[in-house]
Amino acid sequence: MLYQVLQINKLFTGLILAIAGIVVASGNKPVQARPAEIFTPHLQEIQSNLPLGLVMRLPSQIQLSGFPDIDFSKLIVRVFPSETPAGLTVSLFTCISGPQPCLLGSFSVARNTSPNAIRDLEKHKATGDRITLKPNIKGYLLEGSKQKPAYEFSSVMWQQDNLIYRVSLPQAERLSMLFMAYSMANEAPLRRVVSPPIIGR
Repeated sequence: MLYQVLQINKLFTGLILAIAGIVVASGNKPVQARPAEIFTPHLQEIQSNLPLGLVMRLPSQIQLSGFPDIDFSKLIVRVFPSETPAGLTVSLFTCISGPQPCLLGSFSVARNTSPNAIRDLEKHKATGDRITLKPNIKGYLLEGSKQKPAYEFSSVMWQQDNLIYRVSLPQAERLSMLFMAYSMANEAPLRRVVSPPIIGR
């Protein structure tokens, strides 16, 4: 267990140093946060489907080391809103249908009163590894191999803005998932925007 904690700390320290290097390279100028380009065509759909009182956080980059053959411009983005309980999930797929699983990862938000979200967060706290996403925000990494039964996806969950966030990716993408969870926690959130009705002529 101690070895695993040291590995997580080492991994996250490297992640922080990498991010710090980006900040230094930019001349310490504040960078306006924005979601990764793959989400840009879907921002209106995401924001218009956010339930009242919720804000969504997405990573500024999609980084995956275990999928060198993927053309990120061809990934399929799907938005899944939920009213009861209130929440929103944005998922990435490699295909619409096929013989192999198409789900690549997902990003979600739910109210901190959602029974399902509370249960999952408590599970992450009880059996996952604690990480620091911001000075006052702790996240919990639960690897798929530690679940019963074992699961091919790992996830990071945390509470922020009185909401519960989750990012889920294949287990082999642990470092990428930590990077994206850190990015999400530090990004400016997307807020609900309702498009005005189209008035017919």
